[in-house]
Amino acid sequence: MTEIEKTEGEIKVLQAKLELLKEMEKHRSPAEEAFKEVYGYYPEVCERSVWVAFQKGYKEAQKDYKVGEYQPTPQTPEQVEQGLRDAMKQAKKDGVFDEPSKPMDDVIDRLVEKYKSQKLWNMVRNELGYSIDCCDEIVDLVEKWLPKEQSAEGSQNVDVELLVDGFNDCLKKIKDGLG
Repeated sequence: MTEIEKTEGEIKVLQAKLELLKEMEKHRSPAEEAFKEVYGYYPEVCERSVWVAFQKGYKEAQKDYKVGEYQPTPQTPEQVEQGLRDAMKQAKKDGVFDEPSKPMDDVIDRLVEKYKSQKLWNMVRNELGYSIDCCDEIVDLVEKWLPKEQSAEGSQNVDVELLVDGFNDCLKKIKDGLG
């Protein structure tokens, strides 16, 4: 085997390894996918303590989940709140929090608020039971239906510029809440 053939072979092996690494990077665990369904983003962009607490709750929920068996009805916001409080207490007891940065109730209230303010995609999926494809279609349709952003370019009126900025901010928040 010549030096060129040997180098070409090594390049092919490296390319195969690179493709495998790219595929592995795309893979998300079921807990990460569940986190994204609830919060709208993957856990690498959140506080470590939130992700750890979520993982603990996810693992506990999986212990009770049996494929093919009847699953209880979704929890009420009060039950979810109590579950979050219990999970946060357990996480604190397990030493997940190195240093308390905020009172525990503030953290729990923030998590409860995030839970309550679900995105449209999650609401259509979880509350109405629509399929994933149907949820995607609904969100896409609503996004097309929304008006386009406005521009205050050329205006010399501060009020007009502020109104346009407010309109565009509102539109952005609505789009962020879709899915």
